[in-house]
Amino acid sequence: MTVFIQETGTGQPLILLHGWGFNHHIWQPLIEPLAARWRIYQVDLPGHGQSAPCAYQLPILIEKLAAQLPKNAIWVGWSLGGLVAMAMARWQPEYVQKLLLVSTSPRFITAPDWQHAMTPEVLQQFGQNLQRDTLVTLKKFLALQVLHSETARQQLRTLHHLLENSPVPTIETLEDSLQLLLTADLRHELQYIQCDTLLCLGAKDALVPVGVGADCQALSSKLRKVIIKPAAHLPFLSHPTLFLAIMRDFIDEST
Repeated sequence: MTVFIQETGTGQPLILLHGWGFNHHIWQPLIEPLAARWRIYQVDLPGHGQSAPCAYQLPILIEKLAAQLPKNAIWVGWSLGGLVAMAMARWQPEYVQKLLLVSTSPRFITAPDWQHAMTPEVLQQFGQNLQRDTLVTLKKFLALQVLHSETARQQLRTLHHLLENSPVPTIETLEDSLQLLLTADLRHELQYIQCDTLLCLGAKDALVPVGVGADCQALSSKLRKVIIKPAAHLPFLSHPTLFLAIMRDFIDEST
């Protein structure tokens, strides 16, 4: 089985990549306005949704996506999807005209010189808990994503509905993709990404601290940041109108 991609709309191609444990449906509330202007490609990352699993190594992931997606597209990557989109822009630059990164980071865990990130113990604990109860662990992860958001309950209902009505990734896929989040480090690669790049962060994000924006700008002259102050890890769900405006302005800017 190939990577599952839901295509909608007409116009310039726009690729949407979801985060860990989710699938292409996470973007559904935005699809109608987006499809009015662009050809939308909602991707199920390998092992998620309707896509077959594969080894969670960035070169393998971008090779599989490159085989099915158009070149010269706008890429929007949220969380884990942002890491994959960064890798595509770095190593397959002909595919990425512009890069919009959402609540993501080139390195998800802390290091002595990288403090705006999660401690490794947080992700390691999720990995250990997956073996005990996958669904309970995923629901705890959902709660962490909306923590501190002013619309947390509303977002949590949306996320629970998605979780209950979608195929749950296997434990192997969840563990492998979690391991990627624990080990990937694209900080050095950011400087080689040549396309215009915008990093959209939520000021209340408990997973990707907002301070990572300045850290990334120190690594890349091509990267700009925008902060949605009331948002947590899901700014496109909690503040869709503002997010869409940011997205349109970024895409419409002349390069």
